[in-house]
Amino acid sequence: MADSWSLLKRIGQKKIDDLKESFSRPASQRIDLDLPLGLRMNALLEIPEIDFILGGNDLKMKHPGGTLTVASMGKIPMGDSTVHRFYANLEGGVYVLQVVVDSNHAIEECKLFTLLDEVYPDDWGFWLAESDGYIGLDRFQIKDGTVYYRVWDSQGGENPTAGDQQSSSMSRIAPVHLEEMIYMDPYGEQKEMVRYESMLYGRHVNDNVDEYLLVSAAEEINGASVQIMLGIDLQPASIKVI
Repeated sequence: MADSWSLLKRIGQKKIDDLKESFSRPASQRIDLDLPLGLRMNALLEIPEIDFILGGNDLKMKHPGGTLTVASMGKIPMGDSTVHRFYANLEGGVYVLQVVVDSNHAIEECKLFTLLDEVYPDDWGFWLAESDGYIGLDRFQIKDGTVYYRVWDSQGGENPTAGDQQSSSMSRIAPVHLEEMIYMDPYGEQKEMVRYESMLYGRHVNDNVDEYLLVSAAEEINGASVQIMLGIDLQPASIKVI
């Protein structure tokens, strides 16, 4: 895993002892109640291996290999949907379980992400220029040459032709602007706003599994960077929350 960007690094450094105070205060004051799948701060997550196994050796996203502990959580409004992110630390890295719900709180999608790479640009135009910035091009190539195709449209909706683009010419749409409030404790007393210019890419690994690449120019209180995160779909019912 790449070196974590500042906020993920701080989340990854949080220890269980730092979270124990959540059990000594009234539950009614918590902000992590009534969330999808019963997720909450301090919850333990067991991620199923089946999709990682089905992906085979061509899947770059690797199973965490252990139980994850939710250390922080984020919330992003996105049209009529709400994106919930649960930041879980494990020795060696931070994983992000992303659960999207509609206006009726029904789950629309569930993905697990982890950081693949991070860049601190000298030339932001290379990433965000209106005409040819890399974030928003119809395909994205990572360092080993693997190509992912644009999944979102300009509003963050699904692009049904993702992965089917064969043209040699490149097109671009503006990345999707997102604002995430990240809560570092279950009472909402420690929180930070992170702003993103993001685009989701994907590729068909095989007939059973798709793999995703979430590319974001992220701005937080300690600076800005480009995050490149690998992701995979999960079946919500298969995730064990303890």
